[in-house]
Amino acid sequence: MSASLKIIHLLCACLFLGNVIVSGTWAALAERTRNHTIIQFSNRLVLITDLMFTLGGSLGVVITGYLMADRWGGESSHPWIRWAYLLFGLSGLIWLFVLVPIQLKQRRLLQESDQITAQYLRLSRHWQIWGAAATVLPLPILYLMVTKMA
Repeated sequence: MSASLKIIHLLCACLFLGNVIVSGTWAALAERTRNHTIIQFSNRLVLITDLMFTLGGSLGVVITGYLMADRWGGESSHPWIRWAYLLFGLSGLIWLFVLVPIQLKQRRLLQESDQITAQYLRLSRHWQIWGAAATVLPLPILYLMVTKMA
């Protein structure tokens, strides 16, 4: 296996995991202030960094992971690779179909009012819960990657 491919894979995994962890932290800390301006700023930056680092990192992980798995006989040769695909896919589906739509609704609410509304806070609770799930799902992949790819 190419060392360069493995390095790119690890870098993309770091970008992805780092951003999903930091995004949740930014949002939670911003919302604790109850300051509309700070929350709106955080919401905007989470959307931007999700596009840059979560999406970019995840695409890099998927592409390089597929190329490395193919060199090892594909996912059917290694059950841990199938588990990694499943966990990563579930996390991606949550991000794409739950988290991003919530963030966009929150953005709209923040633009329509200069107050933090009950609807915004309700969406925020859902975002934190689903975001935690989407963040935890890829963590076992890190363990599998390190212990099985050594």
